Amino acid sequence: MPPAGRIPREVVAFFESGGGHSLIVKGPAGTGKTTFALQLTEEIGDVAASHYLSSRVSDESLYNQFTWLKDRVKPAGLQTGPKGPRQTKVVRDALNQLEGKLEEGKEGDEEEPEPVGSGEVKGNILEVTLGFDLPELEAAYDFVDERLPKRSLVLIDSIDALAEHYGIPAARLITVLQRDLVEGSKQNVLYVLESSGETRLDYLGDGVVSLVSSEYEGRRLRVLTIEKMRGQQIQQHRYLYTLDGGRLTAFDIHEEARPAKPQIWKPIRDLSKDAASWGLEPLDRLTGGLIRGRAVAFEISNAVPLEHVDFLRTAIICNFVVQGRGVAHVPPRKGTGEFLREQVVPHLPAGAFDTHVRVFEAATLGSADVSRTVLHMEGTNVDSDLKWSNVEFQLPKSERPFLAFMSFDTLESVYSEKVLEEMSGVFGSIRRGKDAFVGFTTPQSASAAKLENLARVVLHLETINGSVVLYGSKPYTGLFNLSWDLSAGVPKAVLRPIV
Repeated sequence: MPPAGRIPREVVAFFESGGGHSLIVKGPAGTGKTTFALQLTEEIGDVAASHYLSSRVSDESLYNQFTWLKDRVKPAGLQTGPKGPRQTKVVRDALNQLEGKLEEGKEGDEEEPEPVGSGEVKGNILEVTLGFDLPELEAAYDFVDERLPKRSLVLIDSIDALAEHYGIPAARLITVLQRDLVEGSKQNVLYVLESSGETRLDYLGDGVVSLVSSEYEGRRLRVLTIEKMRGQQIQQHRYLYTLDGGRLTAFDIHEEARPAKPQIWKPIRDLSKDAASWGLEPLDRLTGGLIRGRAVAFEISNAVPLEHVDFLRTAIICNFVVQGRGVAHVPPRKGTGEFLREQVVPHLPAGAFDTHVRVFEAATLGSADVSRTVLHMEGTNVDSDLKWSNVEFQLPKSERPFLAFMSFDTLESVYSEKVLEEMSGVFGSIRRGKDAFVGFTTPQSASAAKLENLARVVLHLETINGSVVLYGSKPYTGLFNLSWDLSAGVPKAVLRPIV
């Protein structure tokens, strides 16, 4: 499960490697550039202090928007050195040269801009309101100088606004900071850039990260792209991310759930007399549970990793079985009854699988499988093969509601693409018995659209840039990143809204 707030690991490793580094973070308004910059101050382990130079955000609004900063930012006085020439450890050659040219009137605007305000240090983050000379850059240099030989992180939000106030091209400012702080003093600098798309400033930074907010199926989608990062191996160059909870969380497609020793499933009780639980609380909150006597359609893209499907099946089936309820399951084409047994038995009391689960498998010529849990589909008449009274007969010790859990890729391969139209007897029995029906389809299934029309709840599971996302069309929901937490010994779904 990803923590609430996480910068891509490549970015953290980039800044924690030896020497100084600079990163340009760009994107349209509202994409989370300031959140990214401030959060970076927490996640870089070897940087003891950060200097935040803002042209856009006051300290009060900063605290209001990023309440988590209060735990790390405390008021403190600004320690300044004497005016005039002094010995410093930080390299200032490029800054001195720029200020000299400004004094000679050879660089910047001819008219002197009006002062905007002053600066203030708060703990290990300094926020400065821009003025009419270069005091903001001097303050940043002083901040770094006082902490040498330790490395600091200087955040400039934004370099466009700073350049506009100074009347100096942004490229010139970046060049000065690159020469003095990054190359000369081995410090880290982050520049927030207001523009998006490729710019000529991209060539001046050691790394470039872009943040974009777009749409997918009419729902908000956020994508972070690592466009370049000198000297850093990039395993994942594109991340889906969210700003949920005021934090930027990037979803790592290479992160795997760490399994613990399998534990017996603890049942999640019915939501009401008419709604059974999925066994997954996030899905219960999203859909209102499995309404008895009604169908649920779960459309799963072929690109979704199989373990996500296996975890879903395990949770749904286990939650019914541990409550002594019956399950009739048609597994996906790549699954078997024996594989299902291996998946769910470690989470069930002894004998519960054989007592409460029946798995339908296609009958093969000369089949010798006499397992009491396997029921054969002859392939001629689906209503006859899946006859619900036969399921009830096979599960005499099971309580209601039963779960009919059927994969339509298997049903279509055994019968035909019109299999759903021939299952009226099954659906009628489920309605009368107030049981639950969950159908798995793929976007390519002929039954997908038909089942969605029939279903009360329709969920979609897909992959975007390698990340698994879930969303609902009945009821309508936004996009959620889906991951799994196995630390308690059972699969628990974690849904993070992409906002």
